[in-house]
Amino acid sequence: SLGREPGPGKSCLAAMLSPANAPDYDALVATTNVEDMTEDEDNRYILQLMMDDDGDFSGLCLCSESNAMDDYDEYHPKSSEELGWVGHFAKKSTHLEEFGLSGSDDEIFSNCSKQSVDRFIDDIGKCNHIKKLKFNYRNDLPALFRKMGPVMTNSNIKHYHVGDCDLGAEQLYFLFSVFRDIKSLEALTFAYSNDYDHDSSANYGHVLDASDIIKAGCIKLLAACVGLHTLNLYGLSLSTHSCTELGAIFPRMASLQFLNLNENLIGGGVDDTVETLVRGLVECKHLHTLFMQNNYITDSGLEMLIRGLPTSVSSLYLHGNQIALARQLPLLRFKELELSDNPLSPGAPQVVAASLVNPECRLIGMEIYDTNIGDEGATILAESLRSNRRVVKMRLALYSSNNTNITEAGWNAFLPSLYNTASINDTHGSNHTLRNVGFIPRNISQGVQTMLNLNSDQNKSRVAATKILQAHRHLDMKPILSRRLDLLPYVAMWLERFAESQLDLKLTLIFDFVR
Repeated sequence: SLGREPGPGKSCLAAMLSPANAPDYDALVATTNVEDMTEDEDNRYILQLMMDDDGDFSGLCLCSESNAMDDYDEYHPKSSEELGWVGHFAKKSTHLEEFGLSGSDDEIFSNCSKQSVDRFIDDIGKCNHIKKLKFNYRNDLPALFRKMGPVMTNSNIKHYHVGDCDLGAEQLYFLFSVFRDIKSLEALTFAYSNDYDHDSSANYGHVLDASDIIKAGCIKLLAACVGLHTLNLYGLSLSTHSCTELGAIFPRMASLQFLNLNENLIGGGVDDTVETLVRGLVECKHLHTLFMQNNYITDSGLEMLIRGLPTSVSSLYLHGNQIALARQLPLLRFKELELSDNPLSPGAPQVVAASLVNPECRLIGMEIYDTNIGDEGATILAESLRSNRRVVKMRLALYSSNNTNITEAGWNAFLPSLYNTASINDTHGSNHTLRNVGFIPRNISQGVQTMLNLNSDQNKSRVAATKILQAHRHLDMKPILSRRLDLLPYVAMWLERFAESQLDLKLTLIFDFVR
């Protein structure tokens, strides 16, 4: 029946669902197939899931074609009648926990009447199980929130996401007042992407045009959100006043675990904004991840973060700041540290290496691509990893770009650390942990890449044995004979376990023993 011409049944159905009537969907659903609800095949699939109240269908996002992201839960309504069915099934659903609108009404509902849109918003307001609300590219949030009614502030709401929405000072304050009143709120995202294109003809001013004092007054309202464990405030141009308010309310957020302050105006000068934030975060004992990318943090700010953040913070992301590592700074405490796209000084590799060789270093992953460290810096880092048994990722390159200026000679500096063939003991003591030095790095040699791939094996005994068998084709049997053959059974088992496919090696060893 896909793509067939509408028959009398569909015409009758359309008439019953016209804005002039009040459709009785409960009665209609018993005699209406999903094929009669929409001609769009993708929409039929989603409608069928909603009609069945499928337990695997928990999220619905209505968006315009231009804002589509090809997610399974994105819906593009083709008519008023179709939109009515979506609202009906959403209202009846016992599994719908996430709802979102991405785009303006004119974009999302271009094929729908105003009456059908109003009915749909009213139906969404009656959904009792929604826990997460997402709104992107809107300029009418205060009016929309009022239309949606009780669903906006009910006790089920755990997560709010607002992105790239046009808001003036008054609308901004209204929105943060809504956040303040949701006592169950656990995760909040209020953000602007760096590619957001503000429509100057919109009726509302852009939130980025609001003064930092106004934004600080809004942030102050978040003091009531004591249950937050995730907070994303990025792309907002937050500066001195906003950071002061954040520093003041952080001690009330004892449950905070994840904080994203990317793309603001934090740092610069004496990094006083960093110090203000750090003082507030000291009491956040559960905070484990902090994003502060694309700000203006310098070495002084990094030192404040290192010394002042609670010990629970294990991941720190500082891509695109003003960090030079021009003096010795201890980088031991973090498990994940990102310093990519910073103006690192010529001495920066030595600063990093000093932490890597320290037995107390906790680093597992580090990213320093787009930093122009060159072959000399790569050699210093490679040497520091000889005895390091924790670092899994030392990303020095991203895709095929070569902004770190590392040639094949620089990459080859990693080979002695990964595969030391001087002796069996040296091979056994090589680095069997590091498995990533960049995402598709340019100029990397096949030998280095082979060792990195081998290190991906979680069985490090097998990694070491494989390297030994590759590097030392003729193992010396004399030490075994000197122990009166006590070690021979172990050697036999070792060969059986790790040299199963290398029959020539096993025969050679047996011959040496018999001889």
